[in-house]
Amino acid sequence: MFRRLLLLTMAGTLAAAGAAHSTTVIPPSFDALVSGANTIFVGEVMDIRAGWESTPQGRAIVTFVTFRVEDVWKGNAGAVTQLEFLGGTIGEIGMKVEGMPAFRLGQRDVLFVSGEVRVVSPLVGFMHGRMRVERDTVSGVDRVRTFDGRALGSVAQIGPQRAAPSLASITPMRLSELEAAVRSRLGAVRQ
Repeated sequence: MFRRLLLLTMAGTLAAAGAAHSTTVIPPSFDALVSGANTIFVGEVMDIRAGWESTPQGRAIVTFVTFRVEDVWKGNAGAVTQLEFLGGTIGEIGMKVEGMPAFRLGQRDVLFVSGEVRVVSPLVGFMHGRMRVERDTVSGVDRVRTFDGRALGSVAQIGPQRAAPSLASITPMRLSELEAAVRSRLGAVRQ
């Protein structure tokens, strides 16, 4: 039987990471994603492994997701990078953190990784720091979607002020357009 463990520390951790109301995280703006990340990279999931970890509150399940790094837009990342997320499943025992990104082998993502150590999610804005990369089967172009698979037409749609147009009619932006926007933002910060 799958057990769910409640996490009392999650609300405090999320509040420190950006603001939380229950398990809702206020989406950070594009500028906050870029400036809050120590590392931004495009990677493909190579391995997913859950394990037990000792914490001051007791044992917890964590999931280690290993990425083959395709491109680094900010900071430093090796050819292979591993991120640690709270929660996961070991045998019949599971620990679920609502809203935690779920990864699958072979999936490609743009990841905005914070520099904080030992947090529930290493991503800026919890799940919002993950953008899915999908290859358009018709054109062969890499396109970007939000963490939950919604089309992302431009970086202006990122954040709490995001309007809710008919997402079905939006053509997802190209990965190259997101990269250009990130690099432009980084260049503006340096000046």
